[in-house]
Amino acid sequence: MKLGVAIAGAVALAATPCGSIGARPAPSLKARPTATSGTLPVGETQLADGATAYSPASAPAGPLPLLILLHGAGGYPPRFLQTMEPVADRLGVILLAPHSRGTTWDLVQNMAIGEDPWSGSDGRRIDQLLADLFARAAVDPSHVVLLGFSDGASYALSLGVANPKLFTAIIALSPGMLAPPPRVDPAQRIFIAHGRGDHVLSFAASSDIADALRRQRANLRFRPFEGDHQIDAASLTEALEWTLDGSPRGLQR
Repeated sequence: MKLGVAIAGAVALAATPCGSIGARPAPSLKARPTATSGTLPVGETQLADGATAYSPASAPAGPLPLLILLHGAGGYPPRFLQTMEPVADRLGVILLAPHSRGTTWDLVQNMAIGEDPWSGSDGRRIDQLLADLFARAAVDPSHVVLLGFSDGASYALSLGVANPKLFTAIIALSPGMLAPPPRVDPAQRIFIAHGRGDHVLSFAASSDIADALRRQRANLRFRPFEGDHQIDAASLTEALEWTLDGSPRGLQR
């Protein structure tokens, strides 16, 4: 979480209030869950571009919810995935952990150097990975959740709100910025959590992002917590319960 996060915080306040940023719109992702018999084996499966999918050890029959995990700057995607695997086993959800082409997501890098935020390839790569996963696994289209931490949270928010027909919910843990679309879909659930003592990405940035989303009548929950730049367990639990509709089995408060 070292490279790029301070830059994201610096541009947050300038980026958040804008209706659109740059000449190029956010990628419109085409991948959608389809009826499939499901060939994804239990455990980890390597997909294209270094991404990893995880199928839970014990899951109910039928299509499963999907959590897409977006790492922070300089983060190691398999580590994020392995941290979430016990949660996936308890909830009966599929995980997908892609990685950015560079040391952080291209949106953040581009904004830091004043380029078109959406000129990179990360959005297209995620679209291709999702198409690959949807061909291998039965995914519940009513529960496709984009979950990110730090720069990954900024990217999850920015890409997620632009694609509400695919991502039914977004969980943004300690984001630093938002590149918003012209409008927000009120049917999409958006959860933001941020530590009041965050010394890496300003708590005020998330507060401003939440205010901007409220002005667009977003279906939003904003949860401050007492802590630093971290994934707060209580906030994550609440986020998963809300975005997965209720209290998933085995999830402990």
